[in-house]
Amino acid sequence: MINVPVTYPSGASVVVEVEQNADQVWVSDMGMGLVEAEMMAAQESYERRARAKAEEFGVLYDNSAMFVLWAPMGRLEAAVVCVANASAQASSDAVRHAAETQSHKQSAVVYERIKDVFGEQSVSRSVKVYGKRASWEAQNVVHFLKAHRAIFEPMTMDSNSISTKFLMFSDLRESDSEHYSLNVVIDDMEQLDARAKMVGDVANIVRLNAPDRDFRQHGAAA
Repeated sequence: MINVPVTYPSGASVVVEVEQNADQVWVSDMGMGLVEAEMMAAQESYERRARAKAEEFGVLYDNSAMFVLWAPMGRLEAAVVCVANASAQASSDAVRHAAETQSHKQSAVVYERIKDVFGEQSVSRSVKVYGKRASWEAQNVVHFLKAHRAIFEPMTMDSNSISTKFLMFSDLRESDSEHYSLNVVIDDMEQLDARAKMVGDVANIVRLNAPDRDFRQHGAAA
């Protein structure tokens, strides 16, 4: 077993198995890339990305493990590097795709909720908005009079989702030309960990099933 300085999305190091037979070696990730994807609910996204990464790195994939079959001993280092990178990148791509898919689904649910509260004519699915330093594609934007807009972004507990919302809302709060009500919508307050709670410093955190009056209050607030 060899620990490789490459990591999976969870932060765990990639470990590959090496088996020697005479002057040849067999190298495998033991299916740990798939296990990582399963642990993060991304198994449905893994197979396609695993096959693509196997082809990119010149290794084999058998619906479970990434491996190199009986390479010359002189190619051991290359075989380890290729298997480790194929496994880690396939897992990362699968997790990212699964998170994006979940985000799109959640955004659609939030849109329906916001539309019910404020009326379809007042709500845009997405709008480009401008902060002090950058422009952003905001989801579920309610348009009020006098250039006031309320943003209701869906947020999951995925680290990328949390980081993106924090950066976006931090920038929008400093906008000199726009007036926004900044809100993130989550499924359950009990899901919030310490990192997610930090978003509360720059935006309101609203439960998806909160009463209509809560959405209206947050929408009208600065």
